[in-house]
Amino acid sequence: MVTLTQEIKESLQGTKTAFLATSSKKGIPNAVPIAAFRVLDDGTLLISDQYFNKTLQNMKENPTIALSWWGDKGGFQIKGTVTIHTNDEIFRQNVAWMKESWPKFVPKSAVLVKITDVYMVKPGPEPGKKIL
Repeated sequence: MVTLTQEIKESLQGTKTAFLATSSKKGIPNAVPIAAFRVLDDGTLLISDQYFNKTLQNMKENPTIALSWWGDKGGFQIKGTVTIHTNDEIFRQNVAWMKESWPKFVPKSAVLVKITDVYMVKPGPEPGKKIL
């Protein structure tokens, strides 16, 4: 299991928009900007789904994703596997989080990402280097 460093968590928490990449079973890619994401623990992210269509279908067909971001505190790329929740405690926590943080958002599902890899995206001598 990957354990996120404090630097990675702070970088993600300080980012307003990240880009979620998925792929269909046939390998057709899809990338979308997302804003409703947060670190749940050192190895898990929660993404709140309000608008996913192709993205949701892709995750059902192929649960491997990549999430990339760049913000004031740098950026990284996370890869992981997802589980989709629509009627359980995780989904209820997601709904409560949205009511508190973004009341206009009505979640369709909660996407849990178990992080498998983390890569450097910062410019420098080792862009794309696997760091976790």
